[in-house]
Amino acid sequence: MAGWRERIYNGYVGYWAPLALLAFLTGMFWIGDRSLYHKLYYATLALPTLLVALVSPVRFLHQLRQPYLVLFLVFSLYVMLSLSWSPEQNYSKLKQPLYVLMLLLAVGAMAEHDMRRLVQCVALAAVFASLFALITMLMYGMDENRPERLEGMGALYNPLLTTHVYGFFTVMAMGALVTSRRYFAVKLSMFVVLLCLLFLTGSRTPLLALLVCVGWLVLLLGDRRVVVLAAVVSLAIMLGFWGVDYNPLERGLSYRPFIWQDAWRQTLPVLWLGHGYDASIDIYLPDLDYLLADTHNLTLGVIYQTGLVGGVMWLSLYVYGFSQAWRYRSSGLVIISSVLLVYGFVAGMTEGSAFMSRPKEHWFIIWIPIALHFAVLRKVGTGMKGVSA
Repeated sequence: MAGWRERIYNGYVGYWAPLALLAFLTGMFWIGDRSLYHKLYYATLALPTLLVALVSPVRFLHQLRQPYLVLFLVFSLYVMLSLSWSPEQNYSKLKQPLYVLMLLLAVGAMAEHDMRRLVQCVALAAVFASLFALITMLMYGMDENRPERLEGMGALYNPLLTTHVYGFFTVMAMGALVTSRRYFAVKLSMFVVLLCLLFLTGSRTPLLALLVCVGWLVLLLGDRRVVVLAAVVSLAIMLGFWGVDYNPLERGLSYRPFIWQDAWRQTLPVLWLGHGYDASIDIYLPDLDYLLADTHNLTLGVIYQTGLVGGVMWLSLYVYGFSQAWRYRSSGLVIISSVLLVYGFVAGMTEGSAFMSRPKEHWFIIWIPIALHFAVLRKVGTGMKGVSA
């Protein structure tokens, strides 16, 4: 490889990519506008990664040896193909899988170059998330006209969507707690602060996903530490409900069974191939006289648009991720990345349908966990030396 290409790649992966990833992971807290957040990702991470990949293709092509990336590429190609039978046929959507691919390549390259720096970058983002959570709760408590449910700051404006971002970092802190005793007090403080914010949003989805994550940790580790953690987290959730005077059953099932049933009914006529990527859906709630354009289930949204064929490809990303996590469960980083994957999958079972979208809150329960798990699996699969969490 020519010397100038080597210098460009080393500068990108050693300095630019970590800073861009840190900005991307924390941008929702401070940028203040969702459209600016999109542009932040395009300008600092997606476009530079694409340019460096074009200049130094050999540095990125060998990532295809990782089956996770192959599974993603096959799914993405099928999603793009489904645009041909979508009613909208909005071919501008073809670029959205490319956005995700750039994240996977960037994080994978960082892991190969210096896994420790990637871990430090993500850990620093978690520290920032904890600080922003604390500031958000303080401002919420001082607001005399505050809404019943905390909505978030910056580009975060919806309680449930806010939990996608903060829940991601909550689970990360929990995973780090059980995999290493380093900085235990710091990680515990972060976990408590982030968990408190989840309670103030009044959203039940992240708490359910958190409990499933505890179960996953028990399954992977099965030692006394995790059993104690399970008891502590369960107790914390019960105390949290009592402390905020919140009844999780008050809102019932929020029409989810009706929404899923109607979405499935509309899927059946095109069950195998779906309606096509970006096909819209209308679900009418007669009790509220309200029209929804969302399946409120990411997997069901995938099947609605891409059929059972696409649904199998989608689920293969998770089946492979979970199976490899079990295989390499002795690695602390694998445990943390896999528990993020579990959180995202469970959180996506009750909310959302935009599985392939521009960068936003949904990426914290879909593509960021997948990207980190992909990078960690590359690390353990190629025998790179471990890094403690």
